[in-house]
Amino acid sequence: MRLLIIITILVSSLLSTEYSTGFKLYKNAKKELRNNNMDKANQLFLEAKIIFEEESKKNSSNAFLKLSELYCHGWGVVKDETKAKVYLIKAKRLGVSFISDKCLKNLK
Repeated sequence: MRLLIIITILVSSLLSTEYSTGFKLYKNAKKELRNNNMDKANQLFLEAKIIFEEESKKNSSNAFLKLSELYCHGWGVVKDETKAKVYLIKAKRLGVSFISDKCLKNLK
């Protein structure tokens, strides 16, 4: 029983680490965006997208929300409001209730 608890804790920490890595890339990309360094921003957004896609396979509501933002704005991807809506609906089904992003608010 004790081993099962330890394994559960380790797996949980690994899963959150992957999302947090993607989120760090996302935050750095937004910083580059504010500094008008579009090439670097898009590169970082694309790297974050890859991580968020992997995390979304684990039904991460946060990953779905970030994917929705990327597609809504066209950050690191081709802008696609249909995909943004699909990801937003998935995030909401998994419990996301607060949305601060203007682009996502306009998708409703």
